[in-house]
Amino acid sequence: MLDLSKLARTGLILATGLLVSIPGMAQRWEFGAGAAGTFYTAKDVTVASAKASAGFKNGWGATAWLGNDMHQYIGGEIRYMFQQNDLKLSSGGRDYAFGGRSQTIHYDFLIHAAPRGAKIRPFLAAGAGFRGYEGTGREVAVQPLNNFAFLTKTTQWVPVVSLGGGIKFMASKRLSFRGEFRDYISPVPDKVITAAPGAKLNGWFHNFVALVGVSVLF
Repeated sequence: MLDLSKLARTGLILATGLLVSIPGMAQRWEFGAGAAGTFYTAKDVTVASAKASAGFKNGWGATAWLGNDMHQYIGGEIRYMFQQNDLKLSSGGRDYAFGGRSQTIHYDFLIHAAPRGAKIRPFLAAGAGFRGYEGTGREVAVQPLNNFAFLTKTTQWVPVVSLGGGIKFMASKRLSFRGEFRDYISPVPDKVITAAPGAKLNGWFHNFVALVGVSVLF
């Protein structure tokens, strides 16, 4: 069976090797960290003519990244993100929540609208990696809305696509602030949110993340 967690670690190592192999990389390293607000779209779970909504509650996140300007306008970043978002099921005015969190490792290419060294640098970002969803709640013998789906105490790694953009503000030669917005797109983790027998649940979640952060340049 394919172990996506091992692939995520392998991808991180390969991306790091790619950065190290790029000429001129030492001219600009960036290490940063930030905090985020995070929310998801929901997916429908259907059983015959009945329907429920499956997804995640709004939550918070923390992130760290290591980046490099490979060119005056082009850069790259390896990023780790932790998010706390409880799982949820909703139908007919009934709601059921279950503890949940995720960890994401991805690599993005950044295209800036201003050259390296500019005071203000708007940018677009796109990349991919892996996300580990984890149910952390207390399982019960009879779970509410179990005719639609089960929220489980399980960990599952899935692929993730990262799209977004933001603005970097240079406070000094060594310090930069940024604000950005991301859309993390990943398939439904069907081992963490498991459709009940006869129910249908598939597709992709959009996870929207708004974050602010600070970077040290070296």
